[in-house]
Amino acid sequence: MKSNMLLVLALLLILSGCTKQGYKSIEEAMKHGGIQYKQIYHQYEVKNGIILFYENPSGGLDAGIVYKNDNRYKWGFGGGTVSFSSQMDVDWGWVNLDYNVNDEDKQYQLYYGIIQAQSINRLHIEDKGSNKYIDKDAEIVELQNGTKLWFALQDSYSEVYPGFILNGFSKDNKNVFHFE
Repeated sequence: MKSNMLLVLALLLILSGCTKQGYKSIEEAMKHGGIQYKQIYHQYEVKNGIILFYENPSGGLDAGIVYKNDNRYKWGFGGGTVSFSSQMDVDWGWVNLDYNVNDEDKQYQLYYGIIQAQSINRLHIEDKGSNKYIDKDAEIVELQNGTKLWFALQDSYSEVYPGFILNGFSKDNKNVFHFE
């Protein structure tokens, strides 16, 4: 009787698509992680996971991470809403992600947002501190609707939030945006 019950439980787990390793798809992992979203705009692979940029039910842009184990996915963490309809040249948000680096779980800041100003073709981000947790050009991805998504993951782990500086540059490398 006990072995039949275990067999039925194992079969139910297999049929539901869930095992200890996660779910069959990113969408299933998000659903079972309690994440509601309208659509996923962009995916960016990192070690052991995929960073997702997705529209939340309120119409804002959120970011999160799903961990990947073979062909299975498990929701990690996300948040940090950015508005699509702001009047600012560059909107930004940030979220801490447990990003597996050197087999250690550390929280890394993921900075991201929307570039509203058409004149900005390159965006550079650096921290305000002297430790240089981040100092690089952000990735810029043009979405299907023409919106420009930007994002940058911290270069090294920090326990503190030092603040950041954004500089936007035009095609001819002229500084056309500055934020501190």
